[in-house]
Amino acid sequence: MSKASFTSRRAPARHYVLAVVLGAVLTAAVAAVVGATNPADFWPAAGIGALCSAYPALSLGVRIFVSNNTITRDAHGEQSVELQWMRVAGAGTFLDVLVATIIAVLVLVIGRFQIDALPVLAGLVALSVVDAGLRYVTIRRRALK
Repeated sequence: MSKASFTSRRAPARHYVLAVVLGAVLTAAVAAVVGATNPADFWPAAGIGALCSAYPALSLGVRIFVSNNTITRDAHGEQSVELQWMRVAGAGTFLDVLVATIIAVLVLVIGRFQIDALPVLAGLVALSVVDAGLRYVTIRRRALK
């Protein structure tokens, strides 16, 4: 993602109205779907669906209609140091997870173990999150010394 800087420009008023309308329509649609999936308690379910989706729907409306007028993109945002650190951490994490997956498969095949896939996949996701975080922190700490 590129960096963005805020400017003093304002979007036209109709863009704010469009953002609110889109947010309201999406919120109503999500509420209707959630309510329809629980017909016994339609209104409480629809209310919960609306509460959970209102902020993301409005944010999407603002992103689509307002931010193009109020945010100026940095031409060199893709060259940020933080993004380079994330790329290096991601590449290392990919290799670590690939090696861990290969080792796990070999152990399961050679040992003829039969286990559920869900805990293994959850472990791989947890490994990748922790690995990427630790790699990023390490790279950042080394660079800032």
